[in-house]
Amino acid sequence: MHVLIYLAGFLAFAAAQAPKPCDAPVRMEAKIITLDLSKKFESRARYTYDAVYRRERIVDEVNIVDKKEYYDIIRLHDVGKEYRLNLKTKICQTVPITTPWRAIEIPRNATNYGEAFIGSSSSFADGVLVQIWGGDTPEGRYLGVWTLKDCIPIHDTFISKRFGLIQTSLFDVVLGIVDPNVFIPPKECH
Repeated sequence: MHVLIYLAGFLAFAAAQAPKPCDAPVRMEAKIITLDLSKKFESRARYTYDAVYRRERIVDEVNIVDKKEYYDIIRLHDVGKEYRLNLKTKICQTVPITTPWRAIEIPRNATNYGEAFIGSSSSFADGVLVQIWGGDTPEGRYLGVWTLKDCIPIHDTFISKRFGLIQTSLFDVVLGIVDPNVFIPPKECH
């Protein structure tokens, strides 16, 4: 009988040690670099993210092969519209959003691939402890890296059924949104 009690206690302790997905920030600003090597596409951008109202703003420099373009893009998923202002020509296109909202979060059914240090583990200031999660969604397969402290996203690799392999790195992340007006479309879009 005592063996069963000890075994039950051990199993409960072991289950409590299993990694659980953390809650990523629902509002943030960051700099991002997105690569799609199959299309020779690279984007460097200032990124504003609001998961509460499902909206994004991307002010970016896009390099496709040897051509550079500059855009200010606002995606309002709850209303199904994207505003795309070409910063060179000042021409704005308003188009329906055709891709589903993809939150920057760890889905509850994600698989934990462990923890690692980015940089060095030799001293506290030389590295950052991260957690690696991956899995499948209806839109494709993903692998993401988040900090262990505060669950801040650092990297996202997504194999989209529609677009192929897309890699995004986030850095200089600031929690929250400094300017609440950032999601108002520019005057050229009215």
